[in-house]
Amino acid sequence: MRRPLAGALLLGLGLRLLVMAACDRVVVDVERYHKMAQHLLDVSWNPYTTERLYPYPPPWAAVEAAAGVLDRHGLVPFAIAVKLPVLAADLLIVVLLALAARRGAASPGAPWLYAVHPVALLIGFAHGQFDALALALVLLSLEWLARGRRDASALALAGAVAFKAFPVLMLPFLAAEGDARARAVVRYVLLVTVPVAVLLLPFAVADAAALRRELVAYSGIADFGWTGFLRGARWLATSLLPRSEARYWPVASLASKVLFLAAWLALVLAAWSERLRPTAEQACLAVVLAFLALYGLLSAQYLLWAVPLGLLRPGRLGAWYAAAATAGLLGFYLFLAPGVLLPDPLVAESRGLAGLLWVLGVGATLAVAAAWLADTVRRARVGLRAATEAR
Repeated sequence: MRRPLAGALLLGLGLRLLVMAACDRVVVDVERYHKMAQHLLDVSWNPYTTERLYPYPPPWAAVEAAAGVLDRHGLVPFAIAVKLPVLAADLLIVVLLALAARRGAASPGAPWLYAVHPVALLIGFAHGQFDALALALVLLSLEWLARGRRDASALALAGAVAFKAFPVLMLPFLAAEGDARARAVVRYVLLVTVPVAVLLLPFAVADAAALRRELVAYSGIADFGWTGFLRGARWLATSLLPRSEARYWPVASLASKVLFLAAWLALVLAAWSERLRPTAEQACLAVVLAFLALYGLLSAQYLLWAVPLGLLRPGRLGAWYAAAATAGLLGFYLFLAPGVLLPDPLVAESRGLAGLLWVLGVGATLAVAAAWLADTVRRARVGLRAATEAR
């Protein structure tokens, strides 16, 4: 196991360093990180007092500030420094997939597939988004849960939630994993939620209104998901591209929340009532696939969420998802996020072709996510039948 793991790590490291070197510009989200670093170092320690910078939770704000310090002292360029924690997280994901494979919970090829996965390379090291940090901690939580280390699992999930909020959606499934008793469920929930609350407490004391605004005001953006597809279809039909912010899609934003929350609640109730019997990994994958299929206003980085969880059991739908999401991301970056992949924007016909690739990729990703969700739920039903027969 050690030699194959070392090979996957070296391959993943080499590919990520190449992409980082080729995409070392301070643009798009990396530019926002840079502005946030300037705010933290020169204006205020509180990231939530900014406006229109999409402040992320305190652990990532600390990364932004540290990258700013390294850049100011001429040690590491900001666009490279801010991606180094993402690099570490991606390599940890490779290790965790290998550990899951060792206990029979993943395919032996999973570490290699993640090492070369184009969605991970694009989102983490071209775009510069840091969802891999939360996902690595989710996988660590699953690994410790499988080993019976429930407290450690809960604390890892707390770390994931501290970086990005979406892993909290997995809490009901992980807390109740293994037919846990009520006291164990409550303990798990508290170990996840209390550290995050304590982390945010100083910011609530300093400026509760700013914290509340930044935590609940963001509703997504119509770059991917079914609203992204509608937006792209309108552009194809009229050559006019609607704005992507949620305030321009109020009905779609509300419908997205209702659809996803209804599906999430249905999954929770089905698992708790044992109408479904998903493994912890299947439950987490089902949650993110439901979000990708039903929530209409998706940012590009959300497409990474299904990748490491899906690679625990690689299959045809995972491969189709990789192809569709890669096409959508490439089209999106070339069409709508100039500077991420190329130093200069595309023009004329080339930009139009990139836009077409984006729209087709969004539609294909949406269709595959829905099919993958249905297949994951079907497998959970198979697990229920198997458990019933075993009794």
